[in-house]
Amino acid sequence: MQEPFPALTHLCLESDNGVTPALPATFMGGSAPRLQSLQLKGISFPALPNFTLSPDDLTLLDLHDIPSTGYISPETMVAFLSTLTRLQFLTIEFKTPIIPPNPRSQRVTPTVRVLLPVLLQFRFKGVCKYLEDMVAQIDTPLLVIFDVVFFNQLTFTIPRLSQFICCTETIKSYSQPQLTFTSCQVLIGFSHGSLHGISLCILCSPSDWQLSSIVELCGPPLCLVERLQILNGIVDPSKWQGDVDQVQWREVLRPFTSVRELYVSDTMWPLLAPSLKELTGERTMDVLPMLYDLFLELEPSASPQKIVESLITARNLAGHPVAVHRQDGQDWDWKAVDWYTYFSSSR
Repeated sequence: MQEPFPALTHLCLESDNGVTPALPATFMGGSAPRLQSLQLKGISFPALPNFTLSPDDLTLLDLHDIPSTGYISPETMVAFLSTLTRLQFLTIEFKTPIIPPNPRSQRVTPTVRVLLPVLLQFRFKGVCKYLEDMVAQIDTPLLVIFDVVFFNQLTFTIPRLSQFICCTETIKSYSQPQLTFTSCQVLIGFSHGSLHGISLCILCSPSDWQLSSIVELCGPPLCLVERLQILNGIVDPSKWQGDVDQVQWREVLRPFTSVRELYVSDTMWPLLAPSLKELTGERTMDVLPMLYDLFLELEPSASPQKIVESLITARNLAGHPVAVHRQDGQDWDWKAVDWYTYFSSSR
């Protein structure tokens, strides 16, 4: 396949072998003049930035499970993408978090940002620094789906990513976040109606690392939302007991200063509730100061009134009452509960 393929429009190469040799610079004669989609999975192609593709034809570029031998610096990658003016779907996913240094290139701050005018979907998997360097150099005015998976790191510093989201008109309006916890990852998803537009995922196992990662990622403008859902994936919440203290949960909620509606699933409520119970007196408004409605997904036999009572009482005394609702049936169809009457009759 070192000869040109002048009529080829779609190419997909996959390898499950970790020792697959890299594609040479002479692959396909160094150009694919009519290629519309290029998908490489587990394939190393370090010469890709020098590979000639038609800017008028290529609409999909999928680089999946990139081996360390196929590393391309973010600056070189952006320069390569800048020529693909019809690109609509982009995937850059590294196989491992170890990104080898590239001594032949030095970081240069671009004086002009690169415009990807029709890019609709961008999926990334790697370390946050790589993505930070990329989004600092690109504008994607039509982007509607932005999926990010970070390998676990000690700290996450994403000021450029936050700015990128804030400046992208089509995705900055997503205002329905979900925090979902599983045994191997934590996921922050932002949607608008039925469209799930932004997904930030961190691959991590210990529950305390998951919560600290959430604190790092939920900064402005991501936390300036009015509705928040805290859900549970496939994991036994009992395994978290003793690993996560109440202070950590409050730190997760603290950035969400604009939230008016809080939805909590049945498995997450026992973990979250103790941290809310202690918010009384001078600390009543320290977390979720704009909260007006609390929606609880609970088992029929569950009785949360003791913990909810302290929260309701404290908010009433502070002049910021909170209405508590309980799920009615299997769907998110909520029925308000008169908790004041309920507490009075249960005593």
